[in-house]
This record gives sequence, C-alpha cells and structure tokens, in this order.
Amino acid sequence: MLRLAFRSVRARALSYLSSAVVVLAGTALLTAFGAVLETGLHTNGPDRRTLVLLPLILGGWTLAIVTYGIVSTVALSIRQRDRETALLRTVAATPAQVRAALVTEVLLVALPAVLPGLLVGRGVLAALVGFGAVGPVAARTGGWSVAAGTGAALVAAAVAAVLASRRAARIPPVRALAGADDAPAGAHLGRPRAAAGAVLLGLGVGLGVTTLFMPNGPLLSSTAGPGGVAAAIGLALLAPAAAGAVRALAAVTGGAVRLGVRSMSVRAAATAAVVGPLVLLVGIAAGTLAMQRTEDGRHVVDTDAARIAPVNYLVVVMITGFALIAAGNALVAATRHRNAEFVLLHRIGATRAQLLRMVGAESAVTALVAVLLGTVAVLVMVVPFSIVRTGAPLPAGGPWIWLGVAAGTVAVTTGIAVGTAARLTRAAA
Repeated sequence: MLRLAFRSVRARALSYLSSAVVVLAGTALLTAFGAVLETGLHTNGPDRRTLVLLPLILGGWTLAIVTYGIVSTVALSIRQRDRETALLRTVAATPAQVRAALVTEVLLVALPAVLPGLLVGRGVLAALVGFGAVGPVAARTGGWSVAAGTGAALVAAAVAAVLASRRAARIPPVRALAGADDAPAGAHLGRPRAAAGAVLLGLGVGLGVTTLFMPNGPLLSSTAGPGGVAAAIGLALLAPAAAGAVRALAAVTGGAVRLGVRSMSVRAAATAAVVGPLVLLVGIAAGTLAMQRTEDGRHVVDTDAARIAPVNYLVVVMITGFALIAAGNALVAATRHRNAEFVLLHRIGATRAQLLRMVGAESAVTALVAVLLGTVAVLVMVVPFSIVRTGAPLPAGGPWIWLGVAAGTVAVTTGIAVGTAARLTRAAA
C-alpha cells in the first residue's frame, strides 16, 4: 500500500501541489505563532506579556482558519479522483484499502510541507522587533513550537483525508466510471456539515451580541474577532447551499452567464470548495482591517494600542495571505479538472472566446456569492465592535475597506480562473 501511495503521488505531483502549498502555508503560520509563544514563555521583562498574549488571542483564529483551509483543499483533491477510485474498486480493492491508500498519499504530501515553518516563525519575531512592539529578543523555535505547528497541520490533513476517503470508498464503481463526478445540485450539504455550519454561525452571532455588553477596553476584540471568524467558517461550511441556489439566476440571465450559473449549480461541491476560502478572505480581511481602522481613528491617545497596531496589520496580512493561497489553489485545481468539459464543449461548436466568457462569468458570480456571505461575517465582527468603541454602527473610514476587499476578491477570482482556463482552452482549440 505504501508503494502504491508513493507511485500515485509521483504520478500526480501537479494535482497534489495545491494541497502541499496550503499545508506548507498553514504550517508556517501556526509554527510562527508557536514560536512567538515559546519565545514569550522564556522571556522576562515587559515584552513577555505581548509575546504571550498575541499568539494566545490570535492563535485560536489562525488555527480555525488554517484547519478549514487544509480540510477543504485536501477534500477537493480527493474528490477529483472519483474515476480512479472506481478503477481501484473494479480490480478488487476493498474500501479499507482505498481509504488507506488515500490517507497515506495525503500524509506523504503533507510531511515535507511542514519544514519551512521554523523560518517563518523567526521572521515574525524579527518583524515584531522591527515594528517596536517588543524589544530585541532571542528567538526560540524548539520542539514545542514545531510540534504545535506541524502537529495541527498534519492532524487537519489526516482528518480531511479520512473523511474524504470514506466518501470516495463508497462511490459505486459504475457511476464513477460513467463520469458522474458530482451528485445533483445541493446534495453535498450533508447533515453533519449543515449542523456544524449552523452551530458555528450561531456561535459567531452570539459572540457578536456578547461584544455589545463588553466594557470599552483592550479585551473588546477578544469576542468581536472570534465571533467574525466563527461566523465566516460557519458560512463557508454552508457554501454548498448558496452555490446550488444561484441556479435561479439562470432564468434571468443570458448567454455565458446562464451557462456559467448552471455549471456552478451542477458542480456545487467544487464551487463550494472555492467559495469557502473566499468567504474567509472577505470576512477576515475586511473585518479585521475595519476594526483596526476604528482603533486608529480613536481620539484617545493609547501608547500600547499604537505600538500593537503594526503587529495587528502584520497578522491580518499573514492570515489573508493564507486564505488567498487556499482560494487560489482551489480555483486552479477546480478549473484544471474541467479540461475534458472544455474539450467537449469545443467539439460541439463552442469557441475559445465563448468558453473564456463562461468561465469569467462563473468565477465572477462565485466571487459575488463569497462577498455576500463574507459580508455577513464582517457585520457580525465590526458592527458590535464599532458601537461599543465609537457609538456608531459603521467603522471609522466608512465602507471603503469593504469595497476594496470585495473588488479585489472579484478581480483575483476572475483573473485566476480565466487565466487557468485560457491555458487549457488553448490546447483544446
């Protein structure tokens, strides 16, 4: 089984690259927070408080975001191998053997991807010193921080592989061999996923309401921030329902948009794998930046807040970067998987320009769905925080941060999808 897994990974190096990149980025992020915490625990003096509280408060957000990103990416990569799984079943492979092979492959890809986290951890400490958030400290990246980052990433990858492989092992060989890659629209929102999404969304809203009763002090973001993150992950889990619901747009649109919308509703699972990370991208980037902008706009001079502000921006950039990597990899993987579809459409008369317009329309609608869902998470995070901080429901600076993040999300999503499709359709033509 190990030999089969090695051969499978080597034969599909490109398809496994997306999972490896997401695991690498997630491990680096988690190890960075672990290294900061470990350094703080071994530091005496005024810097100890900053080095300990920063990873403890923000590390929980990061762990949840990284776990979701890894799980969704790994699940998508396994789902795209339904036909191969069916072939293994037809040559007498048992469901247990299929599950073991897939889990082994994922771990073989994830293990080499966890090593660069140490360097990122040292880089974050260097940035903290450079921003003046802490004085010069000696970085400690020992066994504790390595175990925290690598362990969390590997557990997330293993759990994703186990869950996705269980579904793959149950696929009827005849149906998969016939090319039925997706079940009917909306069928992918199973009860466990729907329940988890509803619980997290409810938790996020509850934390947002709790923020309204928090004192206007330094701990205000400790409920507002996690509330927005929980709501974003809950909405990301519920994304298959939103992806399937957009098929109603097909009745009021025409041409490429209609074809793209119908394709989205049929491929609800693949669309949700892209929408999920984009929801996190919009919710985390717009929400945390708006909160920090509100902090910056306060008239009260707070030396500690001014000192920590650059650190918060650094954390936002890191987490947003991870969400962008996860979303970009999911987009590339989902688009590459449609090569046979593009060839078929071209053979029945679709031109390359029509195919690219279809992909562009589909990716734009996907991004808009993600922006709408992500905006809910932004409101859960920002509105209670702004009411307590400033007495007004809107953050300082107005809606410009949200507009910038939304426009950037649509532009990046469309650019990646159309760029990938352009390379594929060139060969199809």
